[in-house]
Amino acid sequence: MAMESSRKRLGNRLFERLAAPQPHHAEASESPLEVVVASIKRHLVDLLNSHPGNSASVPELGLLDFNDATIGVLDLELNIKQAIRHCIERYEPRVQHVDVESLPNSGDPLQLRFQVHATVALGNSSTHTTIDLLLNNKRYQCLN
Repeated sequence: MAMESSRKRLGNRLFERLAAPQPHHAEASESPLEVVVASIKRHLVDLLNSHPGNSASVPELGLLDFNDATIGVLDLELNIKQAIRHCIERYEPRVQHVDVESLPNSGDPLQLRFQVHATVALGNSSTHTTIDLLLNNKRYQCLN
């Protein structure tokens, strides 16, 4: 239960808060939810571009390299979706109920697109958000 209440209070990541000595004030056009989602997106890019073994304190942090040519395309897509979901659920405490779907190829066969659907806890409420991911040249990027 303590974990659940701490999730509700989470906003920006620790190092984002430490980098700004004064309290973070969002621009008038940004809602608290937009600020948190932007922070989550930055964290997901860092998280998904990490690889197991690169973190001394959390050796299993990150995603495996999926460049194995022996895996079929459908299996590859399913494995990547499951790995993304597992990684987010395990290492991004500000989101819950994570679902990852693959999006149709936009014409470039070397790019994979995914959409992450998750619930973001903010204060005493929570809301659903969608984050578009692009895997391009072995790097994940947020599109929106």
